[in-house]
Amino acid sequence: MKKWFKRGLFTLVVLVIVALVGAAVFLLTFDPNAYKNKVEQLVYERYQRHLTIEGDIELSLFPRIGLAVEHVSLSNHNNESTFASVDSARFAIAVWPLLWNRLVVDHVAVSGFKVWVQRDNAGNFNFSDLLRKPAPLTKQASSSLNPIPPAQAKTPSLVPDATQAEFQIDIAGLDLKEGEIHFYDQDTTTQMRLVNLELNTGRMTFAQPFDVIFKGNLQGEQPIAQATLEGQALVQLEPHLHRYSAQKINMNLVGKVGAYTAQSATLRGALEALTHTEDLRARQLELVTQGKWQDETQELQKVQVNLNAAQLNLKRNLQLLHTQKMQLRASAFLPVSEGAVEHKLELAFDAPKVNVDTDQVSADPVAFSFKQNQGQHMFGINIRSKQLEGSLDQFTAQGLQIDVAGKDGQRAWKLDMLSALTWAQSSKTLFWSDLVANLVLEDENLTPNPAQAKLTGAGSWAIPEQHLAFEGQWQSANTQAVVQSTLTHKQDWLLQLDVNANELDFNPWLRQPGASSKPTTASTPSVQTKLLPSYFDWAGLHTKLTLQAEALRYRHLQAQNVTAQLEQRDRTWHLLPSTAQVWGGAAQAEGSWRHSDGHAQLRAAAQDIHLAAFTEQLSPRLRLSGQGDLKADLSTHGFTPLARRAYLDGTLDLNATSGQLIGWNPWQTLEQSHDAVRNVFSGQVIRPTEHSDAQSSMAFNALQLALEWQQGQALIKKGLLQADGLTLNTQAPSYFDTVNQQLDVALQLQLDAKALPETKQRLHELSSHPFYVRLSGAWQQPLVRVQWQRLEQPIITDAMDHGLLSLLGRPDPNGMPLGLKEAAPTPELKTLGDTLKSLLKN
Repeated sequence: MKKWFKRGLFTLVVLVIVALVGAAVFLLTFDPNAYKNKVEQLVYERYQRHLTIEGDIELSLFPRIGLAVEHVSLSNHNNESTFASVDSARFAIAVWPLLWNRLVVDHVAVSGFKVWVQRDNAGNFNFSDLLRKPAPLTKQASSSLNPIPPAQAKTPSLVPDATQAEFQIDIAGLDLKEGEIHFYDQDTTTQMRLVNLELNTGRMTFAQPFDVIFKGNLQGEQPIAQATLEGQALVQLEPHLHRYSAQKINMNLVGKVGAYTAQSATLRGALEALTHTEDLRARQLELVTQGKWQDETQELQKVQVNLNAAQLNLKRNLQLLHTQKMQLRASAFLPVSEGAVEHKLELAFDAPKVNVDTDQVSADPVAFSFKQNQGQHMFGINIRSKQLEGSLDQFTAQGLQIDVAGKDGQRAWKLDMLSALTWAQSSKTLFWSDLVANLVLEDENLTPNPAQAKLTGAGSWAIPEQHLAFEGQWQSANTQAVVQSTLTHKQDWLLQLDVNANELDFNPWLRQPGASSKPTTASTPSVQTKLLPSYFDWAGLHTKLTLQAEALRYRHLQAQNVTAQLEQRDRTWHLLPSTAQVWGGAAQAEGSWRHSDGHAQLRAAAQDIHLAAFTEQLSPRLRLSGQGDLKADLSTHGFTPLARRAYLDGTLDLNATSGQLIGWNPWQTLEQSHDAVRNVFSGQVIRPTEHSDAQSSMAFNALQLALEWQQGQALIKKGLLQADGLTLNTQAPSYFDTVNQQLDVALQLQLDAKALPETKQRLHELSSHPFYVRLSGAWQQPLVRVQWQRLEQPIITDAMDHGLLSLLGRPDPNGMPLGLKEAAPTPELKTLGDTLKSLLKN
């Protein structure tokens, strides 16, 4: 027994000595760098990526196997470009667990880790192949590296199994410094990077959660980014199941990302990614941020966003979506001038439950709202959907309710719409049917108040073709119209609208002339006149409108058989050559209106119009009747009635035959003047009537009137009225003041003794010289005054020598009766225009 024990002990000692000597010899003779090519070949065989180890590999065996490498890089799949690189890495490995197919690492220290992540146009990442099971080794590589081939199952399972893990890794901890992660998206051209990355982990084992703490700087060129990012999470890696998750996420970002500058942004919750099925799952997700938004066109201050989702599942390939208890709340303020009322924006979205699967689509009622208010100005929209059901190929929402409302001082409006929606996945087209929309406009200056309208119809929106079509009927007071519209996009958006109506009445929607809003008290802070920012690029919308109406009413204008075409481009409306029957005649018109400065231009012509219908809109006291032709070329600019009148320029020509001058009868003025002259010797002189009389009139045979506007002042370039035995001519300076609605017209009346009517023969005494009359004052009720001192008829000069003027009221040296205020003198046109400009600017 002792003999065998001694022999065994001796043998054991010899084996230990041999092992120690062998290990010493191995350490002295083994060069791990000689296996660089083998390792690089192995990586390429398994992943088709080039592994490059530029530095030396340092190996130690006691007390543990230690490995240190420097300047290591890995290329992209089948590409020479670098995917990842490491400046240096050190780790130690326990020996005995290797016998049980387990890799136990005490600690890993990595410095200078860099990775370049890319996403192609199809949505695939350049690391996707690393997450899949690698391809089998070639026969040569397999035989050289693994002489005993692993057993293969006859039928591989489609569902990953944890027992199929080829190797188990256990790392005591990872310490990463000076890391960089670069990201580039080919589809969106996004370029971002996370630099100065520091990452520390707890004990890392597959299928077991471990702590991760990191911090770094987020930078970017597209979009511009400069922010700090830090966070922590409980991470679990299960590559054999193609599952990667992070629980108890708490990430914080401070800085600028694109147009948004975050004072604070916090993300909490849990995320899980299944690379095998390309699922992304989120649980108890919460995003809270405060900051400021500012881009080239818009600035938002005091931005607050709160997003919560109890559950959110996304599948990229099949475009599947599952959500539960999703809620979004956001608010912000638009910048205002100092002392102005706050301009607040609010947004809300609620989706209790949404399921989008290949065979079924369902959703509980979803709600969205947006509100914008500033003082007495308000705009809001609410969208609510009823139960949604169907399949991914086609699903229907039985009812979609949209309510839009706005208020601007004393004026308020509301639009509510209800429609059924259907989505066809094959054609990617949205259909809405049985649309019912009601519009209500409230304003105390409307007649009637409120104005109401109803729109019914159906339409569709084809997304691939970017084509929207709608057809319906519009009903309101005195209006019934068929509306057809399309919205398409090629180079620009094009809206085509065709309106065909038996009767079209705009008056219920127009405020009464001269109506004004209630004045704002001095204590009320100022409010910006522009409520809504430009959410839509109106300059990029090209609009074409075709209008056909048997009857049209706009204020006092009544037209029949209207055919009009309007076109809008770059926020300028153009009235293309259009026709209508107005004032009993035929009219043609074209013009334009520019949004930026309110510049408007109108070129119009009308033939055989009824002058009474035309002129009574200008002055109810002094007007014309009969038939005539009208031609106008006018332009102006401004956004208020006063400004538009002050900047009115252009010309107007009127020609008429066989009509009447209503409101003033020149024969009556001549007769009353003749009677006053005849009665001067009796001392009972009656002064000629100076006020216009709507009941008086005079027939004429021909009328010619030519006006030229300059800065709101209409000079009478030519004024000629011919009657039997009488001719009226205007004399310069004569004008109409459209700003103050005044007139000052000097008239020369010439009697033809040979052509006097039988009833006017007694006036032949006045035919020897011209007779002068002046019309002045407000054009709603002008005054008619005889200019006695300019008259040269012998009978009149003789009467004046015998005290005619004293008997008429002792006129002043200018020939105006005392006590009667003279109409405004002829102004200097440019001076008045400049004065009005200064007034409007102030």
